[in-house]
Amino acid sequence: MSIIKFLKSKVFFKNLILMLAIFALILVVAYISLSIYTRHGQGDIVPDIEGKYVDDVLDMESMKNYNLIIYDSIYTSGEKPGKILSQDPVQGTKIKKGRKIFIVITSQTGENIPMPNCVDQSLRWAVGQLTSVGLNIGKITFQEGDFNNVVMEQKYKNRPIATGTNLKRGEDIDLVVEISSDRFTTNVPNIIGLTEQEAQQKLWEAGLNVGKKEYEGKKDFMHSRVVSFSPNLSSITKGATISLQFLNDTKPSYKTRINSFKVAEPLIEIDTTTEDIIDNDEELLF
Repeated sequence: MSIIKFLKSKVFFKNLILMLAIFALILVVAYISLSIYTRHGQGDIVPDIEGKYVDDVLDMESMKNYNLIIYDSIYTSGEKPGKILSQDPVQGTKIKKGRKIFIVITSQTGENIPMPNCVDQSLRWAVGQLTSVGLNIGKITFQEGDFNNVVMEQKYKNRPIATGTNLKRGEDIDLVVEISSDRFTTNVPNIIGLTEQEAQQKLWEAGLNVGKKEYEGKKDFMHSRVVSFSPNLSSITKGATISLQFLNDTKPSYKTRINSFKVAEPLIEIDTTTEDIIDNDEELLF
């Protein structure tokens, strides 16, 4: 029998149908087995554990099926240790038993951190050093001089602080920075969609101060992200203060908000080569 005649024969079509049926059966069995193995469609609703303490959460019946993982700890002055500041997945998420829930808690101890040496270093380098060891920037002020963007003084609570002095994690350090007369403006960095920590670092590195922070809904260290800032300018005088507004990135309106925010152009053209402009902007600078 030729190949063409065989392909047209009833025997071929019977075998073909049988093979397709077996293949379909294998797919169905595999799908059912996989669903059983992964518990497809099953899961519990993650409870709200933010604001509670780790020891209390571990005793909750609704948390018995999950693994609690400490993602990070943050020292907060005046706050008891072990308080949950943020959780991921967030409240209301449906996940399967045995999954991990990552949390950020207040630090168990306010560990001592030696003050880095920021004097005679660039502003960007100083910000990186301070934030990497767990310190924050309190206020950045500028003074005109021969150098550009070089830290001249480091202060703690309005007083000079020596390198190596022990501080608690999360304390604020003020920086006095020397700048040349033609470098008094800076571009506002793109901070839309960043977390609080990420946005602050970018602003500090640009020589800008962080002002009022507003949170729509509950503050969340992992999910609260910048959706707008004020003043809304593309460039501004160094030392100016930027206010931030945050929205949880799990909210339905989050993507619309970040996509709708448009950075405006400067309201005036700032001429930084004249002493008059420096005097007029003194309030912003200092």
